Amino acid sequence: MEINFCPERIVELQAALTREEVEERALAKRVDVFGQVAKLFQRPKAEDITIAALQLRFEPFWLAAATARYVYERQHVYHVEVPPEVQSVTVEGHEYSAAAGKNPTFDLPALDHCREESRQEMLVDAVSGREGDFKKFLAYGKNEVPDLATLEANGAVVLPPQARSSVVVRKIVTLLMKSFEADTILEDSVDFEELTLYYRPVYAVEYLWAAKQKRQVVEVDALTGDTRTEGGRIVQHVTRVLQNDDLFDIGADTIGTIMPGANIAIKVGRFAARKVIK
Repeated sequence: MEINFCPERIVELQAALTREEVEERALAKRVDVFGQVAKLFQRPKAEDITIAALQLRFEPFWLAAATARYVYERQHVYHVEVPPEVQSVTVEGHEYSAAAGKNPTFDLPALDHCREESRQEMLVDAVSGREGDFKKFLAYGKNEVPDLATLEANGAVVLPPQARSSVVVRKIVTLLMKSFEADTILEDSVDFEELTLYYRPVYAVEYLWAAKQKRQVVEVDALTGDTRTEGGRIVQHVTRVLQNDDLFDIGADTIGTIMPGANIAIKVGRFAARKVIK
């Protein structure tokens, strides 16, 4: 089997909401964030609740797509039905006897020329390693960046991928692999068309109700504007800036874990190629 990798990319999804717009929305909803019970019985005033912190962070997911192609030949004998009166059949100068019976047939040896293709596309949460519904984010503006340090340039928190590229590659290749009968294999390959680490912007807003010593965190998706409430305080993630070679960890040793002992040829992308050369 031959596995061919496209150039790997790191892509920032460009926020549809600015920091100022998020803060404005957050201020407008500050009375509601501590829940309906507090709103009805404790009746906080808007001025009682402040925004203690506003944090921009980038959350990662993978997009990978690949096509498997199997081209092979195999010997096959076809059983061809003929009318009852047929005793034999001549095909390209060779005579074949028809078997006697109610439904006579004759055996026609042949060489099958076969080609099979299948494609898999996968979106995977780069933190949990599970597939997720990230397709809706792909419609937003994109900006390719050279490394994660670029995303941290303005003080943003960048979540490091716990699931590296090898995890996604292993999932897709496993789905594309298949067994087939062949006398001669002409092509047995998996071609990756996409292997991209996307980062989407999310704002975390921490509210403080000082009189009650209560805090609440609301996450605002900077692409869709969707919100999600969390308890406690904003977590200050301490992120080690990963090198690209750590993110795109494809190599012969990695692919070997997919099919132990199999003969796999690899053509890697630019990041992985650099790692192999070192």
